[in-house]
Amino acid sequence: MQWLVVFLVLTAVSAAAGVLSSLHVLSAVQHTADTQQKVEPPPAASAFSPSARLRKMAPVVTNMASPPGAWIRVEASVITDQVDDEQANVLIARVGEDVVSYLRTISPTQIEGARGLQYLREDLNERAAIRSSGKVRELIIETLVVQ
Repeated sequence: MQWLVVFLVLTAVSAAAGVLSSLHVLSAVQHTADTQQKVEPPPAASAFSPSARLRKMAPVVTNMASPPGAWIRVEASVITDQVDDEQANVLIARVGEDVVSYLRTISPTQIEGARGLQYLREDLNERAAIRSSGKVRELIIETLVVQ
């Protein structure tokens, strides 16, 4: 009979200890969840000024330097900075002419693969920045089709 009483007391003590430890863990988890909800992530920083605007260029279709019969079509957009709409339209037309003249000098092998596409992007960005006197921040190639 004494063993039964000791067994019941030990069972009650161990059950109480389990309940208390689970309540402690639960409160710690709840506290951690509350602090994580209060922390707001910082807003994403933009590389461009607030006055920068994305402007779509007309699709450019032209033949390439070699092989004969090779054609290229590029759809692109430019990011302009501190330019009104009238100046932007003229600027985009000039950049489009420059893109056509550049695309006529390359061959499909020059823009083959990821590295070739990166070189094309860098060259077009450089030419757009020079043509616009720095008003075009970036030229973004949206689609590129070589046939």
